[in-house]
Amino acid sequence: MGIFDLIKLLAESKTDHVLVGGLAVALHGYQRVTMDVDVVLAMEPANLERLIAHARAAGLRPVMPVPLESLARPELLTQWHREKGMLAFGLHGEKAQATVLDVLIASPVPYADLRRDAVMIETGPYRIPVASIDHLIAMKRASGRSKDLIDIEELQKLRGGETS
Repeated sequence: MGIFDLIKLLAESKTDHVLVGGLAVALHGYQRVTMDVDVVLAMEPANLERLIAHARAAGLRPVMPVPLESLARPELLTQWHREKGMLAFGLHGEKAQATVLDVLIASPVPYADLRRDAVMIETGPYRIPVASIDHLIAMKRASGRSKDLIDIEELQKLRGGETS
């Protein structure tokens, strides 16, 4: 599965989500390469069940050797985050080069805030909720990863050079 296939899956399953990460940065206008689709989900049972059903139908399976239904157990995800430092629940297709759908399990910006401030961006026939530039900067700062510093710099340029 490629990036557009995963976007299509999210849109057609009507999964309540916000796109974050490198693809979100690229959709805001900074041309960069990414090999995954990072999302933050509304962690409500019906939303998770929709994603799981569509992921199964599309042949997606967890990167970790756990049942797909584990995604619908927020308490388990919280435990894995706390005990193992897990940041995302990854889903991938059968091919080794398949793009990964990473469901962030511990977002530094709460889902409600991400969704409220999301920018709707058209990609093909789909309108995708993409995290705002300010939220992307906050998330990348919180990650503490040196590779995110370039994204932060470029995002600040996109929003007019302001610093937060």
